[in-house]
Amino acid sequence: MSHKWDVIVIGGGIWGLACAYENAKRGRSVALFEAGKVGQGTSGGLVGAMAPHVPDNWNMKKQFQFDALVAAPDYWAEIEAVSQHTSGFDRIGRLTLLKDERERALAEQRVQTAQQFWGGRYAWQVIDGHDRIAASAAPFGIVCDTISGRLHPTQAVKALELACRAKGVEIFENHRVTELGENIVFGVWGQAQAEAIILAGGTEGFTLLDYHLGCNTGTAVKGQAALLDYNLGALPQVHSAGIYIVPHADGTTGIGSTVEKTWGQPFEVDEKLDEVIAAARIMCPELVDAPVISRWAGLRPKARRRHPMLGPVPDLQGVYVAMGAFTIGFSIAHQVAGVLADYVQGTEVELPKNFSVAWHVE
Repeated sequence: MSHKWDVIVIGGGIWGLACAYENAKRGRSVALFEAGKVGQGTSGGLVGAMAPHVPDNWNMKKQFQFDALVAAPDYWAEIEAVSQHTSGFDRIGRLTLLKDERERALAEQRVQTAQQFWGGRYAWQVIDGHDRIAASAAPFGIVCDTISGRLHPTQAVKALELACRAKGVEIFENHRVTELGENIVFGVWGQAQAEAIILAGGTEGFTLLDYHLGCNTGTAVKGQAALLDYNLGALPQVHSAGIYIVPHADGTTGIGSTVEKTWGQPFEVDEKLDEVIAAARIMCPELVDAPVISRWAGLRPKARRRHPMLGPVPDLQGVYVAMGAFTIGFSIAHQVAGVLADYVQGTEVELPKNFSVAWHVE
């Protein structure tokens, strides 16, 4: 292969696809290189929860995710129109179950701060219970917010892929990038050049970055999830102690996820997922007999210092990073794409300091 594009994107997950789409939309020629199949990593999961940070101790990171959630309906409507494919997006809200007095007290304090920081556009309400949630699972009540949303991961990835192709993005599957250089990438298939390179390679992307920066830039956290054959209808997503129940538009229900920093087999499910499913059935009793359609395990990219890692790579001209999504990737994918496209075109970008590559490795 010997060709030159304006932009090369490395990684065919939701961040890589969103970056490719945004740059192509702005008139640039774009190639996307994926080591395997588009969406085969974390972006091909089953849950797809999109939720805000809690509305207190407000900062630029929380504002970044809030702005992304505000913009999500218009963005995914555009992707669906261009791709002619559903993303499964809807702003369905969320029920967060409260376990003790301290959680209840904090939740009630946040009723006012939500009005302040969310500009009165979305509600944060505390109620004593919900007729579809087990009282034993929420002994101190429930927070209802109206900003949270959901995507169907595989459908959203497919919609983005089709939208990218419609905008002229050239997608090369089974093209693993093995080395980065200034304005050039290398693989067993040869080399390719671009004015700008965006590394959105998930957990594998950290390996490419580590080589140039001389340190560990991120890790992989295993997650396991399940899909149940049950239609929860208009129920908001449900969250408690890291477990999500997400009603999908196609009548299925996503359940997840485990958070495993160590594991034996990264892509195999085990008894830890059974525990998550059992907990979800307790939280929402109508799921008790719902059949499990599929089980999933994968590795989620967690940057070295947890926050997203966005922007230019020090001492590597023309190379930018969009990695470290961990649990918020679906919520902010389109916001990240806009930031990276701004960097590529030389527009001044204002981001939290702790999003920069330099901050992560200092």
